[in-house]
Amino acid sequence: MKYAITFGLVLAALAATVPAFADRPVPAWEKGRIPAGQALYRSNCVVCHDVDEAKSKKFGPSFYQLFHREKMPMSAMKPNREYIKLRTRFGGAFMPAFQKTLSPGQIDLIVDYLQTQLLTQARWPKPAPSRTFPSHKPPF
Repeated sequence: MKYAITFGLVLAALAATVPAFADRPVPAWEKGRIPAGQALYRSNCVVCHDVDEAKSKKFGPSFYQLFHREKMPMSAMKPNREYIKLRTRFGGAFMPAFQKTLSPGQIDLIVDYLQTQLLTQARWPKPAPSRTFPSHKPPF
């Protein structure tokens, strides 16, 4: 009898928490790989690396069209997924290691995002700078 009451209280407590989880916003990693990779990139990589411009003013090299280049920014080798994943996990001379911060799956999401940058930049180029038109003053 004592266990039945305890079990009933546990079930009641669990039932009360289910609606709270049902109303939660959907996390980025459940919506798709590319938005999830972008979110991880923005929270871990964008501080040092740029993806929007070839010349970066940030501390690390730019990843602009990384997989379209002949060689990596700081290396003579052609860009490949495995090298980028290893460099992300274990770091480099000035780059911190992310093996304790990011899981291998999360690193894959970031590399997926970097690979799609070539497609998204070609599909949606940056808008041209806006032109200023002379103001039209009434003739009177």
